Amino acid sequence: MIKLCNIYKQFPNVQALDDVSLQINEKEIVCLIGPSGSGKSTLLRCINGLEIPDKGQVFIEDELVDYKNEKQLRALRQEMGFVFQQFNLFPHKKVVENITLALLEVLKKDEESANSIALKLLDRIGLKDKANEYPSKLSGGQKQRVAIARALAMNPKIMLFDEPTSALDPEMVKEVLTVMKELAHEGMTMIVVTHEIGFAKEVSNRVIFMDEGKIIESGSPNVIFNEPKHERTKTFLSKVL
Repeated sequence: MIKLCNIYKQFPNVQALDDVSLQINEKEIVCLIGPSGSGKSTLLRCINGLEIPDKGQVFIEDELVDYKNEKQLRALRQEMGFVFQQFNLFPHKKVVENITLALLEVLKKDEESANSIALKLLDRIGLKDKANEYPSKLSGGQKQRVAIARALAMNPKIMLFDEPTSALDPEMVKEVLTVMKELAHEGMTMIVVTHEIGFAKEVSNRVIFMDEGKIIESGSPNVIFNEPKHERTKTFLSKVL
C-alpha cells in the first residue's frame, strides 16, 4: 500500500532520513519509535508530501508520488488523514465547522450532508455535545479527538499520527488512545509516531525503531520489546520501559 525506496532527506546540519526503505501493507498498524530527532516525523511528512525527499521514491498504492504534481498530491492527501501533535484546529471556527470545512471546500459536499457526517463522527468520539463550542473551550484530549474526527471525515484509506498524545496531560492520553484503538480494530491502515510504548505493544502489528535517520530494527511488538537484537534498540528501550 505504501512503499518507500531509499529515501534521503537533509536539513541544515541534520541528515533527517538516511537511505530509508519501508513497506506498509493494507490494514497494517505500524508504530515508529525512537529518540527525538531520529527522523520519525520527517518520514511521515514525506509520505504525505509535506516534505519532499532529496532522493528516493515513494509509492502509494503502486503509484509513484510526483512531488511536483500538485493535482496528484491533493488526490493522495484526500486519502490520507494526518493528525498532528498540536491539533491544528481553527480557533475561530466551531468544532463542527472544523470538521465540515474540508467536506465543503474539497469534496464539495452540500452543507446538510457535511453536517450529518460531522455530527456522526462527533457522536462516535463522544463529543457530539461539543459541536457548537469553539476549540478554546475544549481540553487537550478533546481537541485531539476532534482533530481525529476531522481527518476521518475525508474517509481516508490511511491514517498518519505524529505523536498525537505528546502535547497532552497524562490523564487525557487515554481518551485519545481509545479512539485510535477503535480505528485499529476496524482495520484502518495506520502509521503512528509515538512514545506510548503500551499502545505500540497492544495495537501495532509491527514496531520500527529509528535513530539518526535510519531504521535500526523492525519486527513484531514481541520481538522488538522482548528480544531486541541491536544494541542501540536495547539501550533505548532500557530507558523507556
